Amino acid sequence: MRKIVVAVMVGLLALGSLGFAGELGTRGNPITWVFPPSTLPAVIQDIAQQIVIDIGRATGLYIVTRVMPDYAALIEAFVSAEGDLMGTPTTDQYVRIAEETDFGANARLASVRRGYHYYFASIYAHREAGFESIEDLAGKVWIYNDEGSTSGYQIPRDLFETREITLGGVVKSGGHTNTMISLVTGEGDFGTGYGSPPVPPEDFEGPRWEFGDDPEKWVWDHENNALYPEEERGFIPDMRWALAGTGAYGEYWDIVEAIGVVDVLGPIPNDCIAFSAGFPEDLQDVIVAAIIEHIRGDGIVLWSDPNFYEWDDVEEIDDSYYDAYREMVGREVPTR
Repeated sequence: MRKIVVAVMVGLLALGSLGFAGELGTRGNPITWVFPPSTLPAVIQDIAQQIVIDIGRATGLYIVTRVMPDYAALIEAFVSAEGDLMGTPTTDQYVRIAEETDFGANARLASVRRGYHYYFASIYAHREAGFESIEDLAGKVWIYNDEGSTSGYQIPRDLFETREITLGGVVKSGGHTNTMISLVTGEGDFGTGYGSPPVPPEDFEGPRWEFGDDPEKWVWDHENNALYPEEERGFIPDMRWALAGTGAYGEYWDIVEAIGVVDVLGPIPNDCIAFSAGFPEDLQDVIVAAIIEHIRGDGIVLWSDPNFYEWDDVEEIDDSYYDAYREMVGREVPTR
């Protein structure tokens, strides 16, 4: 009799665990989707909420959004999650999350921007400052968004340390767009953050831009220190583009005439969609499929907004996608 009771109890426990796992994605046990405050948090919140509504309708899952107050908070959310959290971490954030969860968290989708699978860090400054190299930044005031930002802080900081460049001070802005605002309003001498490959003019038939080419190709004529003629001009969807999108600091071309790119650092593999340790794989698959369909459909308008994350596609990946970045910044590459 005792054996029968034990067997029934084991069976009930097994059914109970399956039941609780199946409840993830309901109002009583929602999935939390966290976002970094890369640009303007209020804009990110509005767009993220619409994306989550769309993905919820497509999957039948109940998902709530959280734009984290800073980059460290997003990492901590992943580390402390109990199999119910997904997020959109930056490259450096994901690498740290993977380490701190003993590689329990996993990346499933990487962003693609205009066909590029990488981005880079750009150093922005007023053209009139005359900075021609990274060494010219010695003694100057650096504006960055957050210590957890890959392009805004981690990569530039490593370079300054390697080159033994001593700065004159720092200004922490809280977001990439805020970095540009602080630069335009004179709170510092230069700012760092994400850079994007230049887009050629219409009907251009030559080779596309690759890392190592002029970061202002098709836009700024360095020989004549002026914009290229309109008919020969492309554009660059970088932080200056995002600043222009706020409508408060002038037209895009006015900003480009005032603010230039001193140098670029990278390339850096793109940021991702990741799931916390213990997140059910079958639900991951459902969400991944829905995101792919969304971004390749009407959702492209949301994902590609310059004050969101400017994604226009995604590709399926695994953790090994970030091994090149680990090597770049001197972090250990895991043995698989």
